[in-house]
Amino acid sequence: MMVLDVENLKDAKITLTLIFINIMIFIFYNFAPPEIFELLVQYNRAVIENYEIWRLITSIFAHADPIHLFSNMIALLLFGATVETNVNITRIHYLIIYFLSGLIGSLFSLFLLPLDSISLGASGAIFGLIGVAFIIVATDYRPLLILALIYIVFFLITSFSPRTNYWAHIFGLLGGIIFGYIFYVRKRKIKLKY
Repeated sequence: MMVLDVENLKDAKITLTLIFINIMIFIFYNFAPPEIFELLVQYNRAVIENYEIWRLITSIFAHADPIHLFSNMIALLLFGATVETNVNITRIHYLIIYFLSGLIGSLFSLFLLPLDSISLGASGAIFGLIGVAFIIVATDYRPLLILALIYIVFFLITSFSPRTNYWAHIFGLLGGIIFGYIFYVRKRKIKLKY
């Protein structure tokens, strides 16, 4: 079922852990010297010229302000718990979806944004989870498909607001749709075959 309840949330241990880590890192950043925060966000020039590759992943756990953190963590709770508690998605697949969607968003931001751009936030990874949730709806809950499409279009339109990294959102979503097909649709087809 596509409805989250208390039991789903209790079972969404990875999602709750990721939320806890994001909150703790945000608190740490607020007490740490600014140089540490600057060292972990995705600064395209530093990644390309100084080979500071770690920024592509560490930036997924950095948030600019409490509203940025809050909105991302609410989305992570809703979509993360929905995907994580689906019986056809393993915990390993969930982690792959989360981190690779975030990395895909970071890589496309690296190549499509100006050299002096700075990116941060979990939204590329979260859009990956949204992509998987969309695939689940498209596969098993067809009557909700129009609502899911409207929701995705709304999210993508809001991605074009100022200071928002729409490339991370778009490519995180596309990564999630691909992973949704690989880990959900294809897996179910194989099960049905046998």
